[in-house]
Amino acid sequence: KLLYISECLDAWLKVQRAWMYLQPIFDSPDIMKQLPTEGKKFKLVDNKWRQVMGRVHNHPHALNACSQEGLLETWTHANEDLDMVQKGLDDYLETKR
Repeated sequence: KLLYISECLDAWLKVQRAWMYLQPIFDSPDIMKQLPTEGKKFKLVDNKWRQVMGRVHNHPHALNACSQEGLLETWTHANEDLDMVQKGLDDYLETKR
């Protein structure tokens, strides 16, 4: 169980790092217009992030928070989506150089 919690926290922190970097970028209507696919993916992750963080805020017990059914899979999927968003953003920025 502790190994699962450790893996969950690692994935959670990776999502947090990517989300904190991308969130102000994708708050821009211009970027959302230029990168609609990446913007939709980011918004889906953003909504899930806010939903989970709200639940954790209401019940801030670490062992229970990390033991939620499917949370590791949620973060794994979110990380894959954020990697695709980052790649799309990098490709877009490369064309602007």
